[in-house]
Amino acid sequence: MSEPLKVVIPYRELLKRAREKNIPLDVIFKSKIPAFRSFDISKDVDLIEEILRIHGYTNVEPQRPLLPMNTEIRKPFEEKIRQFLTDRGFDEVITFPWIEESLRELFNLPSYWEIVNPLNAEQRHMRTSLVPSLVKVAKFNQNNFNRDIAVFEIGKVYLEKKEVPTLGLLAVGKFRKNFRGEEEWDFLTFKGVIEALLTRLGIDDFSVLPKEVSYMHPYLCGEIRVGDTPVGYFGKLHPKVAQKLELKSVPFAGEIDLTKLRELVKRPRYRVISKFPPTRRDFAFVVPEEVGVAQKLLTVAKEVFGDLLEEVYIFDVYRGERIGEGKVSIAVRVVLRHPEKSLSDEEVSSLAERFIKAMEREGFELRA
Repeated sequence: MSEPLKVVIPYRELLKRAREKNIPLDVIFKSKIPAFRSFDISKDVDLIEEILRIHGYTNVEPQRPLLPMNTEIRKPFEEKIRQFLTDRGFDEVITFPWIEESLRELFNLPSYWEIVNPLNAEQRHMRTSLVPSLVKVAKFNQNNFNRDIAVFEIGKVYLEKKEVPTLGLLAVGKFRKNFRGEEEWDFLTFKGVIEALLTRLGIDDFSVLPKEVSYMHPYLCGEIRVGDTPVGYFGKLHPKVAQKLELKSVPFAGEIDLTKLRELVKRPRYRVISKFPPTRRDFAFVVPEEVGVAQKLLTVAKEVFGDLLEEVYIFDVYRGERIGEGKVSIAVRVVLRHPEKSLSDEEVSSLAERFIKAMEREGFELRA
């Protein structure tokens, strides 16, 4: 029990019981324990238990214990991130908060804070990004024949007017997918770790848009947005930067602003699992091959199907002469489920028609 049991016993009755058992009581909160009972009555709770035994447990009115229900164990924000990433094979590192002049110039980073009396010239500039620090960790490990690395750091970057708590991630080489074997880190796998982290924190309205960062790959770099708020970026390190650092493999890296992320975290919500079967419908659309197609599809699906939408995903992409140059055919599967009933064919067909018309307004053409 976390708290003592609360039982009201009249003062006179308490004194009477104590005299019967030869337990002298000067006041309620002060008592003398006989020598022959000193071995088992040493604390106040022991005395309370003895009084209750004499009073009779059957005379005590039952009390329901107070057990407040929390949806999750309360943990510090950073601790949740640490536990999630370590569960997925990442190791935490702690690096120095400054950056060398040569590395700062290579990554084309600004310097807002300088140390007046550094121990040496390499420790003058305070870092404005965690990526160079993590790249140094990768280079050190590769020079020592450890080429499979997945690390993260929760540290501060020093911008013009403030210090910003930041999460930095880096992965390169191979990772163990399961007990059967290993796979190489790629853009989508690294992106999946970040998406899973956001989902774990209760954030589901995030998107990834193209972003240009001087030291990242021009075609493999994305900005992480939650709603309209940019919270970070990730991608593959620029090949020229990796070449100048003499890295044997080009790593994937990213940063997330933890100050912004903390404000967007949502508590988990309970949702009843429907006992009714799901309904699946497949659609194939022809659309110009451009950026943002998947996001448009997801947005329209949420608007049309609403709370009935359980899952939507692209399961096939086709390019070829039959659909025309510069176009792509996307096969989409939509899974619907009602929490209180089975959906009829008429209801699903009506929603499917609305979905097709909404997609056509966005420039999608239903493939025959």
